[in-house]
Amino acid sequence: MILIIVSLALLTLLGILAWQEVRYRRTRRIHAQDLQQTFHPRDAFHVIVFFKLAKGEKLLPTVRRFVDLARAGSEARLIYAGQAAFTINSNQMEPRDWDGVLLLQYPSRESYQHSCEDYRASAARGLFADSYYHAMRRNRRFGARVPRYMLTLRLRDILKGNWRVAPFRSSTEFQTFPELQAWRDRVSRLTALHEVNRSGLVVINLLKLPSPGGQEAIEAAGHGLLSRIAALGHGPLHVGRAVAIEKLARFDRVFIVSYPSARYYAAMLSSQFYASVTGFRHPGDAIRVATVPVTAQI
Repeated sequence: MILIIVSLALLTLLGILAWQEVRYRRTRRIHAQDLQQTFHPRDAFHVIVFFKLAKGEKLLPTVRRFVDLARAGSEARLIYAGQAAFTINSNQMEPRDWDGVLLLQYPSRESYQHSCEDYRASAARGLFADSYYHAMRRNRRFGARVPRYMLTLRLRDILKGNWRVAPFRSSTEFQTFPELQAWRDRVSRLTALHEVNRSGLVVINLLKLPSPGGQEAIEAAGHGLLSRIAALGHGPLHVGRAVAIEKLARFDRVFIVSYPSARYYAAMLSSQFYASVTGFRHPGDAIRVATVPVTAQI
């Protein structure tokens, strides 16, 4: 009898783990439109391309031409393409309002550097009015563990009695405080961009870690946000060590996270919940770009 109970418990556990894996992969591929392989090569080198379109240019045709040139001149693989809703700029750089972000994977850093010598790399970059390249050494072990990590967070919340995810409640301060006008503008752009893709949003974060006290604040806010998206089946897509490849700005970590939609993210930013976990104060220095996925259209 005990053996039967143990066997059923193990089968149930395996079923839950399998369901979580399938749910997470579906979110990554269909909603976030992220084409990352789970077990990519150890030396894989990821390059994040922030870009600004030239006046009169359209995003999708320009990005298609860029990707075609990048592939022709190297072994680059397109992992993700997103149209930007808004940009939060780093204090280390001049303000930029990026139109979109691309994530490319190269077999190695040497492969990327070799591709930069090809004339097609210059031609590709010349398609944009402005661009900024930053790289990442992606933590593939953590990437493989993300579904189980998110499941663990969810199970802990359930054991604490947090069975349901409370709906967002609009923040009166968000709607009225003059100092939050920039955030209200971001929410407006998110709402408008929801029609481009109604089922996904991806936020790219390049973060320079603050003092230990600031790191604790980041972890506390991050836990509150992750608890919600763990319940909804979304979460981290990429976590890695930031690698500078141009200019003087320096960052420590790269976090790329998916959310259910631009409309969901807009509701979150204007909610009492977001004000309580962040207070609209983000310790450290960062580039943050909220994007809607357009990879499937490239």
